[in-house]
Amino acid sequence: MRSLILRHYRLFLLPMLLASQPLLAHEVHIPIGKCWAEAKQIICEGGESDGHPLLDALVEVISYDEKTLFSGKLDDKSRIRFQRPDGKFYILIDAGPGQVIELDWTDIRGI
Repeated sequence: MRSLILRHYRLFLLPMLLASQPLLAHEVHIPIGKCWAEAKQIICEGGESDGHPLLDALVEVISYDEKTLFSGKLDDKSRIRFQRPDGKFYILIDAGPGQVIELDWTDIRGI
């Protein structure tokens, strides 16, 4: 009985593990972003964990009462600059499905 189980293991499980190897080897690109304050402006930068930029990603600054305060896109250096809004807000950097970064105003360096 034991040899029969081992034979089935080798025939079915091992090929499944080997077939999934390329899926496991796929590199994951995690979106990352940071923002900092300079005088009365906020500068944000976005990219992927492998160092690739998030060019033309949509950036929205939204108040806590869900009003859009600013909207724009990251430039060719994956950066954007805008006037610091009054009150509490958060920033969304959206480069597409699964590529969204959310930063609260309390996460911004220099505020």
